[in-house]
Amino acid sequence: MRVALVARGAYPLHPPGGMEKAVYLLARHLAARGVETVLYTRPAHDGTPGVAFPGEVVPIAYGALPGLRHGRVLDRTLLYPGFARRAGAAVAAAVRAGRVDVVDAQGLCALGYGRLRERDAALRAPLVMNPQGLEEHRTRGFKRLALSRLRRLSREAARLADRVVATDASARDEVVRLLGVPSARVVTLPNGIDPDEIRARTPTDPAAFVAARWPALATARPLLLSVGRLEVYKGFADTLAALRLLRSRGALPAAAAWAVAGDGPLLAALRQAAPELPVVALGRVDDEALHALFACADLFVHVPHFEGSSLVTLEAMAHGRPLLASRAGGLVDKVVDGETGRLVPAADPAALADALEDVLADPERARAWGARGRERALLEFAWPALAARVEALYRELLAERAGGVGFVAEER
Repeated sequence: MRVALVARGAYPLHPPGGMEKAVYLLARHLAARGVETVLYTRPAHDGTPGVAFPGEVVPIAYGALPGLRHGRVLDRTLLYPGFARRAGAAVAAAVRAGRVDVVDAQGLCALGYGRLRERDAALRAPLVMNPQGLEEHRTRGFKRLALSRLRRLSREAARLADRVVATDASARDEVVRLLGVPSARVVTLPNGIDPDEIRARTPTDPAAFVAARWPALATARPLLLSVGRLEVYKGFADTLAALRLLRSRGALPAAAAWAVAGDGPLLAALRQAAPELPVVALGRVDDEALHALFACADLFVHVPHFEGSSLVTLEAMAHGRPLLASRAGGLVDKVVDGETGRLVPAADPAALADALEDVLADPERARAWGARGRERALLEFAWPALAARVEALYRELLAERAGGVGFVAEER
């Protein structure tokens, strides 16, 4: 079986966000099962030395506009649809030539091939769409207005797919509601972690690694860690507000530090808060540094207003870190409140401060939560088992096609 993976980014060709890592790990573990993949993505940006994508890579022109950074709202609105169209045409050519059996696309990348298949009965390769975090459907205010075209196109792409993936059981109803697809065409397939890869990328002496790179973190007790793109909806401002509340109560330990790994619009604001609060805004970090931070942290704090599957949460769990997370998206499928961490309401700094104070008051209990979280991550979210489920989905779709159960798009 040969599968076309279509994504606007993938590790190690592009900076490693959750979706980029998920595509890489899917390809890696499908390859271990004898399933070939070919990745259709934008040209490599700043690939990670010594790491190769585990399959053939076909670069697709993405386009550029002066001063427009990849991933921002205008980029996704103006350039992403054109990339999806070009990628879809390249995939369709491979399907016609008999070089691709199944198409698995991330987000809007499903649109190009889906539209062509609707008009051409020769394009018989089934189409799977994974919408990942559904950010364009969950955001508010001006950003929601700016992403209105992307919402409309993503709903069209979902309509054209044979299956649409919910990355967590808790997100299944949202996928049905937000994308307007029947529940029968939605399948739950979590993103996951690769325990062997995590071990390989964690330094032998994480504490020494962190101390050498960030001396200010060497004596931090406790060390809080957050990872992600520094956007408002990721809840970083809520954590800042919670830390201020703790300090005003005298409940923030004198040696505490909050390390934040990631880049984005809030980086400057976090760095400006450093003289007032124990914030160490690290910017984007490489894989080795990220896993060293996970290994050294006393608590992983991840409180977005909305969320998809959250790979960083699984990585923190795999390192045995206790979690303080918001009740958002797939986080409720991962964090068992009172057993592997604490769940708090999203966008509620006061509740977050109360939870932080409670967790920090009992470090032994927090360590026990971390140990149970690691067991849960390795049992339920390890990629070898998840890849078997993905392959089974592909074979189910191919069997439907062979049996004459073809895809029929619904009326618009």
